[in-house]
Amino acid sequence: MKTVSAGNFYMGDDYNLIDEQPRHEVYLNEFLVDEKEISIKTWDSVRSWALLNGYDFSEGQNFPLMGYTLNQDSSVDYPMNMVNWFDCVKWCNARSEFMGRKPVYYSSSDLTDVYRSGESHLNLNQIDNTASGYRLPTEAEWEKAARGSVRSFTQDYPWGFGLNGSLANYKLSGDPYDDGTTPLGYYNSSQVTVSASLSYNGENVQAIDTANQLGLYDIIGNVSEWCWDWFDETGYNRSKYSLSFDPTGPNLSEDQTGMDSDEKTNWKKKVHRGGSYKSDPSDLYDILGDDLRLASRGVEFVDSNRKTIGLRTTRRKLDDNLWFDKQNLSQLNWYYLEWFGHFYQSALIWVYHTDHGWIYPSGYGSYDNWIYFYHKKGWAWTSKFSYPWFFNPENSKWYKDLSLEGEAGWFESKDGELKEQWGFNQ
Repeated sequence: MKTVSAGNFYMGDDYNLIDEQPRHEVYLNEFLVDEKEISIKTWDSVRSWALLNGYDFSEGQNFPLMGYTLNQDSSVDYPMNMVNWFDCVKWCNARSEFMGRKPVYYSSSDLTDVYRSGESHLNLNQIDNTASGYRLPTEAEWEKAARGSVRSFTQDYPWGFGLNGSLANYKLSGDPYDDGTTPLGYYNSSQVTVSASLSYNGENVQAIDTANQLGLYDIIGNVSEWCWDWFDETGYNRSKYSLSFDPTGPNLSEDQTGMDSDEKTNWKKKVHRGGSYKSDPSDLYDILGDDLRLASRGVEFVDSNRKTIGLRTTRRKLDDNLWFDKQNLSQLNWYYLEWFGHFYQSALIWVYHTDHGWIYPSGYGSYDNWIYFYHKKGWAWTSKFSYPWFFNPENSKWYKDLSLEGEAGWFESKDGELKEQWGFNQ
């Protein structure tokens, strides 16, 4: 993930659509953002775990578009799509839990039940702002990350002004995947455009790496990207004369969103940004204008699955307390970690683990754990994602089965029952 530094930037555009006006100053805290859109393979790997751990997703997300129908390549990874807004919020939570981070979204304002199933209304009171987990960007975060830098003037695209088929994936841009998604990071200076009549002169210019100043790919085109915010056409007016701090869009009740109505036309919509492979910047009759522009605001119903909409996740640049997810057992000072097992917590940080004996843990959450093993006289790194493997920084090797029983020392099982040892009493 790429770091977006804290600070001010100008959001919106005074010279295009009404809902982009006025251009106004916003302050955002530091956050991290994915370099590329979430891929189909990444989505599937997290979803497989999630389905075994209480999560559900819409039926539509089972059928994402993989490139152009006549040019599919199973070895290439494409951006995930056909995911509605609820799917994306739940997947963010699943990715957090899968990696050992504290989830962001909850089913109620007491922040006790992680949001894993159903398609129910969420508001700002159901967000844990102290959690390090993955989430959808706010509209302001998306635009700051997309712009890539703080500038005193506006710009239409990540590189400034002007658009041709060598720069992004949009309708008739002329790449071999035309009318479909391109592989992640395709526009890295090796992209191909094939026809002047389709590519808007893209094949007649030198192909360049179109990552923006933060190193982000496909910020415009390919698939549009869901944001957290409810759409408010006049929402920017609130910030016209004053600096806005970490805006999150309207905090609407279920009544205000209209989601309690059976008539879907009464529902409010969520924002998605960046345009897609179906965006046509040459269509002068499109009331949405050029939705590939950085300031353009796409909108869609929260339960809609579109081949043109996917996601890119963010997370706050902070850390969770070590083993925040441990369960308190009935026995005094005994705990259980779903991935690490049972342990006794002493008053002096030292822990007695039922498999590993006395250990001294340090680090964050269940994703960055340095552990000193008393009976091995050494440090090793592990996490929920990698356990039961441990990393030895002394020789840059991974080891498994660090048990109390049997031979003294650290060892790794090898094919043919051979063992490689290192550490104490070797």
